[in-house]
Amino acid sequence: MNTVDARGMACPRPLILAKKALNGLAAGDTVQLLVDNETSKENVERFCRDNGVEVQVDRNGGVFTMTMKKLKKEAIDADEKAYCAPEPAKKPHVVVFRSDTMGNGPAELGQILMKAFVNTLKEVTPLPGHLVFYNSGVNLVTDGSSLIGPLSELEAMGIKILACGTCLDYFNCKGKLKVGAVSNMYTILETITNAGLVLTP
Repeated sequence: MNTVDARGMACPRPLILAKKALNGLAAGDTVQLLVDNETSKENVERFCRDNGVEVQVDRNGGVFTMTMKKLKKEAIDADEKAYCAPEPAKKPHVVVFRSDTMGNGPAELGQILMKAFVNTLKEVTPLPGHLVFYNSGVNLVTDGSSLIGPLSELEAMGIKILACGTCLDYFNCKGKLKVGAVSNMYTILETITNAGLVLTP
């Protein structure tokens, strides 16, 4: 019995190899397929059930051995891509500014680094979904900040900017917000929780 090794491969590659191997068989012949992820195993099983192929699955650790027996003499012409579940959409990342300087060290250096960071954000792919500002980070989005221009550009590109209302009150600058929207801890926490990745400069 021939064995097709599809370990380490993502769908639709294991299905393409399975279909090719099965179409090289006569009715009643068998072939084995090795896969090492649950999604590929389930997709191949469904493909077999729908296309006149008997399949038996044995598991050894993280490897599935799929013994497939072709029941029909006709070639399988089903589109294997139709059996692959789509990749889940990636959630956009969030950048959290918890200070008006970047890193630990001299404040002047931290300000220079923060300016470079914000100005470089628009060059990075993919863009973040949100920028969140809290604690002294709110100073970056209020009157007097040298970053209002580049942050406004980012907002115009579709990035949502949230500034902590409690922090704006604390620093006496709620009326001086120049870019973004006043937010609350619930919305900030919800945004961070639902992010694909959280970055902090």
